[in-house]
Amino acid sequence: MIFVTVGSVAPFDALIKKVDELTCEGLGEVVAQIGDGNYVPKSIKWFRFENALDKYYQSADLIITHNGAGTLFELLRLGKKAISVPNPNTVQLMNIDIVTKLSEDNYILTCMELEKLGETIEIAMNWVGKIYETPQCQIADKIANYLLGPAK
Repeated sequence: MIFVTVGSVAPFDALIKKVDELTCEGLGEVVAQIGDGNYVPKSIKWFRFENALDKYYQSADLIITHNGAGTLFELLRLGKKAISVPNPNTVQLMNIDIVTKLSEDNYILTCMELEKLGETIEIAMNWVGKIYETPQCQIADKIANYLLGPAK
């Protein structure tokens, strides 16, 4: 199953419409979270919002998502295969450096042009990305070191 999520910041009708078209061409089972978008899919199961998307993430073989950092890092934490399609309608487009770096490091796939989404999905079916290891947070140690000086 492919799960598509556009997040909650801004509609991404172009992505939902493209996936709907690809489903008509035989993409397989697709479920989409379409948010506040105006486009209503004809060929895929969809919903606007839910409190948690974990059940969809867990059952998906591939997740197509916008470029929200929160979503991307959740998918990396879960070890899910993901394609990021940056939404040009959001301020999150500033996250493009995160998307680019994650893609360059082989953690996710990126599709910068919607007309290439079908091709990117085909690549994703046999693609094996790197396993992301969450870096250890050292913020508390750095604050304590700043306030109290180095530990003796």
